Amino acid sequence: MMIERKFFVEARIGKSEVADYLLAIKHDARALTIRYLKNLTEAELDWQPFEGWNSIADLLSHIIACDRYFRIAFIEERQFTELEKNEIMPAVELGKYAGSFKGQSVTYYLEQLQITYEASRKAIAAMNPDLLLKRRFNDYDKVKGSDLAWILFHSAEDEIHHRGQISILRKLYKEMKPKQP
Repeated sequence: MMIERKFFVEARIGKSEVADYLLAIKHDARALTIRYLKNLTEAELDWQPFEGWNSIADLLSHIIACDRYFRIAFIEERQFTELEKNEIMPAVELGKYAGSFKGQSVTYYLEQLQITYEASRKAIAAMNPDLLLKRRFNDYDKVKGSDLAWILFHSAEDEIHHRGQISILRKLYKEMKPKQP
């Protein structure tokens, strides 16, 4: 399962140039995240270098959950069902849940990354341009607020940040993993 990188911003994919730009950012972030998982072993996926640290599985669960969270809360603008809350929030929060996302295969994460990417892509492409640029959130800037375009940019930025952590964890694993007899 692979999302190919594109080295241009496709026009007229969404209902506005802003949507097209956000879609290009999201696309490239996800394509590279998936590429980082190439040749990832199941042992690497669940490994934690130290107690309380995130594993690669934790970080992938977080990326997937944040995709769902941003789409439901900010694009669909609806309340989470109890099932969605129970599935999404531990991975969004991580922290005390570090190390609890174990036992899934690399294939599972690749499939979930694809599913959440497609759902977000379709939702962003269908958005009214006025809704993307309307200032309506005060969580990040109490005075000026923020718009949905910034929030969606931030979701891609968050994924890129965690991809860097995945890269570091893979390097640490190679250096620190227990040697097999």
